[in-house]
Amino acid sequence: MLPADRSDDSTAPPTPTGLDDLYDIARLAERLGVEHATIRVWLSRKVPWLPQPDGRLNGGAVWRATALEGIETRRERGRPGRKPKFVPAPAAAEVPRTGMLPVVPPVENGGGDDEADHGVREREQRAG
Repeated sequence: MLPADRSDDSTAPPTPTGLDDLYDIARLAERLGVEHATIRVWLSRKVPWLPQPDGRLNGGAVWRATALEGIETRRERGRPGRKPKFVPAPAAAEVPRTGMLPVVPPVENGGGDDEADHGVREREQRAG
């Protein structure tokens, strides 16, 4: 006996059944174009656009195809929880001073170089 003519159903895609309906981490990573480890990181961070797995098969997470419908459009690009861009600290001129600068007493010269001392004293007198 020949199978019934199903010419009216030939345009409709086959409905996934059984294991074809399931996505594991490897299959989901391939679908999204990312590494397997990326999917595991997203699961641990509980990104809002990735549904929790529908179950576990051989110790790994699995999702039904219906749970992942439209995931490509829901996926947020970039790294989840990305820190804000680096903002440089204000320049030293913009930071208000909190007190006086320390005054360092001049070092006394114990040598006997009077000419050098005389030049220093002359400059101090002119400045002061």
